[in-house]
Amino acid sequence: MASVVIVGGGIAGIAAADLLIRSGFHDVKILEATDRTGGRIWSVDVDDNIDGKAELGANYIHGIERNPIYKIADENDLLELRNKEKGLRHRHVYVTDQGDIVSKQIVQEVDWAYGMLMQQCEEFFHLDIATPCKNDSVGAFMEREYDRKVGKYSAEEKHIRQLIFNQRLAYEAVISGSDSMYDVSLGELGSYEELPGIHYTIPPGFEMVLEIIKRNIPPEDIVLNKPVTCICWNQGDKYESHHQVCVECEDGEKFYADHVIVTVSLGCLKYNAKRFFSPPLPKCKLDAIESLDIGTVGKVILEFDEAIFPPDVRRLELLWDKDHYDDCDKEMSKCWFRKIYSFEMIQENVVLGWLSGKNVCIWRQ
Repeated sequence: MASVVIVGGGIAGIAAADLLIRSGFHDVKILEATDRTGGRIWSVDVDDNIDGKAELGANYIHGIERNPIYKIADENDLLELRNKEKGLRHRHVYVTDQGDIVSKQIVQEVDWAYGMLMQQCEEFFHLDIATPCKNDSVGAFMEREYDRKVGKYSAEEKHIRQLIFNQRLAYEAVISGSDSMYDVSLGELGSYEELPGIHYTIPPGFEMVLEIIKRNIPPEDIVLNKPVTCICWNQGDKYESHHQVCVECEDGEKFYADHVIVTVSLGCLKYNAKRFFSPPLPKCKLDAIESLDIGTVGKVILEFDEAIFPPDVRRLELLWDKDHYDDCDKEMSKCWFRKIYSFEMIQENVVLGWLSGKNVCIWRQ
């Protein structure tokens, strides 16, 4: 039976090893550069509560049809509806940076207009319609169209509606992993499809799915803290072992195999592809890696000594007013947090916020 080395111990690498072992392959080795498996799946305890988890990585199961993650979680009773708490904690509060709460009626009005415009954006792709302007972006189109819709209001009424609209666009930018919706193609927005069905969270932690998949993999076949420096492939009979592949690690150790499966992230591939492989990958492969784009999304998890939201509030929606911060574009290091569009309660005293684009890099610095 052929031997296989898997580079990367994220869920792709773990799932590949599980499938190989269940298919009869027993000479399988996973090499993971860090001290943990899971990659972008990373669940941590909060407030010393073993039942309370915060997800530093993957957060939701998006859709249920044809979704293998949902199938595993469902079969093992791990699921919880994302918004199941429609009783006590259901209210979303919209508040400006001056502390003013916006009425639900105004929010619903903006939401309706926003939803209709997003549907229009997606139809350019679905119906193969030419966009109004060459290389048009979602942000530019939404701004033009929304300006027409709020023309009937006074300056003050228009302003508060614009703040809500901007907050919705910030939310959409996080979904797209972009700095803003001005970076997202209007003609291609509708090409993204989610799996059908509702969204779920996993209260015991997303890592539970990973642990279930790992059950078939002998612990000694997962090697941690083993960064790979070079993958020598297609070597014929070069090695005495007659293996086709030699995977060289940072500490000098070498692993020989008949096959190698590389499951590292796109970001890692883009950074390392040209020096990672010997011989180099074919030009078509390198071009494909180079042409694929990748966005940046970050989470901010805040833990407090006690609950900070009123008992009926689940989310605090933040309406930032750029007019109050004229120097923001010049000093991003002082105002990156204004890209956080909301805070959602994930435990009584723990809240989660999201941001995307260059502000994530500034925040991490």
